[in-house]
Amino acid sequence: MEFRKWKREDFSQMIDLGEKMYKEGAYKNLSYNKNKLKMMADKLIDKPKTSMGFVAEENNEIIGMMIVILRNYFFSDDIFCHDLLLFVDPYKRKSIRIPVRLINMASEWAKENGAKEFRPASSVGIEKEKVAKLYNFMKFDNVGYVFRKE
Repeated sequence: MEFRKWKREDFSQMIDLGEKMYKEGAYKNLSYNKNKLKMMADKLIDKPKTSMGFVAEENNEIIGMMIVILRNYFFSDDIFCHDLLLFVDPYKRKSIRIPVRLINMASEWAKENGAKEFRPASSVGIEKEKVAKLYNFMKFDNVGYVFRKE
């Protein structure tokens, strides 16, 4: 298994993997626009100092991914990092190795690029308890909740 930064050639597989996340999670009632995702990825990959993607690849197949972005707090000039997504193929979730490695890569990248904090979130609602246990295991503090109303 290989863990690395994303490349443009990964986008098709990442978007397909993202569709699995979409179908499994809390956003399944919304449309899934592959063209919009491709355009967004094209913009993000061209800004490696403010956004980055990481993938886990096995036998030339992307089985896990994380995309993160650096932002300023609205009340401060300090920088923090948040994730757009973290997802591992359902058939590869037996071990926490994949998400731990992706989160560590993203955390290190964030630190190298000036982030004071890494603030990942989980809004998709997939295996919520396992996600909370994972971040707690990795010494993240729970500082809030995500709510939704249709």
